[in-house]
Amino acid sequence: MRSIFDAVKNIQAVDPIAASAAQTSVAIDTKGYNSGAVVIVIGAATGTPTSYTVDAKVQHCDTSGGSYADVTGAVITQITADSKVATIRLSGIGTSSLKRFIKIVVTPALTGGSSPKALVSATVQLGRGYKDPVGNTQ
Repeated sequence: MRSIFDAVKNIQAVDPIAASAAQTSVAIDTKGYNSGAVVIVIGAATGTPTSYTVDAKVQHCDTSGGSYADVTGAVITQITADSKVATIRLSGIGTSSLKRFIKIVVTPALTGGSSPKALVSATVQLGRGYKDPVGNTQ
């Protein structure tokens, strides 16, 4: 019997970082998977901003080094507070609706404060692989 560990591959797309500008992941190859999710985690803002927002989206391309375009509908509801989690569903991997290579873009926008930054990170979880186990390492 296999567990979720054997069926879902986790890829750190955006390492946890205190950011004041957009953070874009490297190209992630989704070959061999049918679906997935992007999990965006927001921590506490630093530098006491008077307000801030965080947006995230998925971009895709047929080749790892090509021109990436936004995936229609693959965005989060804008985050406006500390300590939140948002998820983007990835379906139709490898089709015209979601091409083989993806990038995750997390964009904080901060107002006021002293050098304000938002703590952001993103993880891609790929599932329904053509082959199990998926090759996670402990």
